[in-house]
Amino acid sequence: MQRAFSVFLEAGKVQRQKLAALFNGFATRFDADMFLSGVTEEDAPLRRSANTCIIGIDPVSELIVQPDTTREEIKSFCFDSGNETLGYLSYTFGLKERGIQSDKKNDLPLGHLKQYAILVTVNLTTGFLECSAIETADHWRLQRLKDLCTTPPHCEELLPAGTAFSEPDPSMSRDEYIKGIESVLEHIRNGDTYQLCLSSAFSMTVPETFSTEITCSSDKKKQCDAIGLFMHLWQNYPAAYYTWFSSDDAKIISTSPECFLRVENGLITSEPIKGTTAFDEFSENLVTELRESPKESAELSMIVDLIRNDISTHCEYGSVTVDRHKDIFTVDNMLQMYSVVRGTLKTESTCLDLLFDAFPGGSITGCPKLRTMQIIEKLEPHSRDLYCGSFLHIKNPTTMNSSIAIRTGWFTHDHSGIQKFRYFAGSGLVIDSVPEREFEETIAKAEKFRKVLST
Repeated sequence: MQRAFSVFLEAGKVQRQKLAALFNGFATRFDADMFLSGVTEEDAPLRRSANTCIIGIDPVSELIVQPDTTREEIKSFCFDSGNETLGYLSYTFGLKERGIQSDKKNDLPLGHLKQYAILVTVNLTTGFLECSAIETADHWRLQRLKDLCTTPPHCEELLPAGTAFSEPDPSMSRDEYIKGIESVLEHIRNGDTYQLCLSSAFSMTVPETFSTEITCSSDKKKQCDAIGLFMHLWQNYPAAYYTWFSSDDAKIISTSPECFLRVENGLITSEPIKGTTAFDEFSENLVTELRESPKESAELSMIVDLIRNDISTHCEYGSVTVDRHKDIFTVDNMLQMYSVVRGTLKTESTCLDLLFDAFPGGSITGCPKLRTMQIIEKLEPHSRDLYCGSFLHIKNPTTMNSSIAIRTGWFTHDHSGIQKFRYFAGSGLVIDSVPEREFEETIAKAEKFRKVLST
C-alpha cells in the first residue's frame, strides 16, 4: 500500500462529536468497517491501551472461516499478500479448536477476515489522519474520501429519536440464571473448575422504522440508524475497542473495553479484566473496596495465571511478566480491575500461533480452560457465537491487536425473518460468589444497550 493523502483533524474529547460525524460518513458513504480502538486524553481514567482508529474500505479479499478451515489457511490469508487484515474469530471457533461439540444455532460464521483496497488510520491523540491505498484502488472514490476528510460533515444527532426497541428477552430468566450459578458453584466444590464465566443472551425486536441498511433521506443524505447507534455509543460511552463490522447481512457492534492480545514487533501485551463494581457516583472508596476485595482479587489472580500459561508456549524463556496487578479503570459507570501480562514472541512463532493457542481469552471462559468451556457449553442454553471471541487487526507475523468481544451485539434476522438485535453479558464465578449479586453484575454490564435502545 502507498500513502494516498493525510490531514490533521482536531483531536480531544471536545471534538468527539465531529469525529463521530466523520466516522459516520465513512460507514454510510463508503460502507466501511471500522475499528475505533481508542480513547482521547480527556477520557481518563480509561486506559491508554490504544488510541488509533483504523477504517477499511472496499474489500479486495475475504476469508469466511468454515468448520474445515485450517490454521494454516488463516495464516496464509493474513500474511501472504502483505496487506493488513481486519476481522473476527468467534467463540464458536474456539469450541472447534478445543474439540468441543455444539449443535446450537449460530447467527454468524466461525470467523470473517477482510483485506481492503483503502485503509484510513486516525490517531486520536494527535488528530493525524492518513489514507493508504493499493495501486488498483478506485481513484474517484479516493478523491471523494479525501473531500470527506478535509471537509468533515456537519455534526448532527446520530441516534434517531423516538425509536424504542422492545424490552430485551433474555435466554435465561433471573431464576434460571441464579440456578445456573448454583450449578457452577457445585462444579467448583466438586473440583471440576475453580472459576467460570456464565453468560446470558438478550434479544430485542428491531422496529420497522429503524434502518440497518444504508438509505437515502428526503434531502438525499445517506443514513443508517444502526451506524448512528454505533456512533452514538462511541461518542457517549468511551471504551478502548469499538468495532463496526459487516458480515454478510449482519451488522455487528462491539463496545469492548478489553485487550486480549496486542503484539508490537514481537512484544506481547494482554490485559485481562476481572473484578467489577457498578456505581451511580464515583468515589475513591469504591476503588479501594474493589482492589481489596478477596473475591475479586482471587478472580483476577486466577485469570492472570491462566494468561501467563496461555502465552508462555510462544514466548521467549523468562520473558513473561505481570505489571500493574489490580489496576483499575472506569467504563460505562463501572469500575473494572485488570492486570497487564507481557512477554516476548519467540522468533519461530507468529502472532497467529500465539492467538490460536491462547484462544478464546481466559477472562471470559475461566479455568482450567478446557473443562470450564465444556461446562459452559452444557449450562448455557444459547450459543455465544461471536460474543467472547475476538476482533483482530493483523499487520504482519509479529504485529497484531485484538480485543475480547464483550459488550457486543449484532443485527440479524431470526428464523421467521423478524429483525433482532442480540447482545450478551456475563459474570465470573468463584467459590464465594453470591448468586444474586452476580445476576446484578450481569444486568449492569448489559444495561448500556438496553438503556439506549429502550428510550
